[in-house]
Amino acid sequence: MSKKLKVLMAVTLLFAQVFVGVFGWSRADAKTITSTIVVKAGETYDGKGETIVAVGMGDGSQNENQKPIFKLEKGANLKNVRIAAPGCDGVHCYGNNTITNVVWEDVGEDALTVKGEGSVTINGGAAYKASDKVFQLNKACTFTVKNFTADGFGKVIRQNGGSTFKCTIYIENCTFKNGKECVARTDSKTTQLYYRNMSTSNVKTNWMFPSSSQIHTY
Repeated sequence: MSKKLKVLMAVTLLFAQVFVGVFGWSRADAKTITSTIVVKAGETYDGKGETIVAVGMGDGSQNENQKPIFKLEKGANLKNVRIAAPGCDGVHCYGNNTITNVVWEDVGEDALTVKGEGSVTINGGAAYKASDKVFQLNKACTFTVKNFTADGFGKVIRQNGGSTFKCTIYIENCTFKNGKECVARTDSKTTQLYYRNMSTSNVKTNWMFPSSSQIHTY
């Protein structure tokens, strides 16, 4: 083996070690997708710790019309997945969904959007580097976030701007850090939020609601 080839191999190995050390995964170990993964009603997609890398589905910016990584039909569930950059439009939920131990390494347009009425529960996991919203609520729902960490965001939870439908939001055992705007925001006077064991650090304000009477501890 030539000296030049040995040096090239050493540099390549060093780069790979640094990449894994910084991001916690290597693309060689990731699952590359080019279209949305649809999880049917009644089914659970268990990634068993896999990392998803989307190609040609969006650039992970705030541009509209990016494709979701996952579409969860009503009654479908998702667990044990890491979503790498570009986050595209994250996960779309159509109601009665449970999302367990999902990590968004670099949130795209949104990490998760509620698209259908029903309950949606986030249990465990984390989201990082959200330019704006982590979770977007576009339909009336009971939305629960527990045992979750968000670091770097505009808003963790945002009900669709100008909407008046009712959402019931629960936050439990969560840590929120480095928020430019707030933990949760709504324009609806009927939406109610309940929280306990919530820790915040360097977050501008916790709530942006029409009235403080809509916020409760439990």
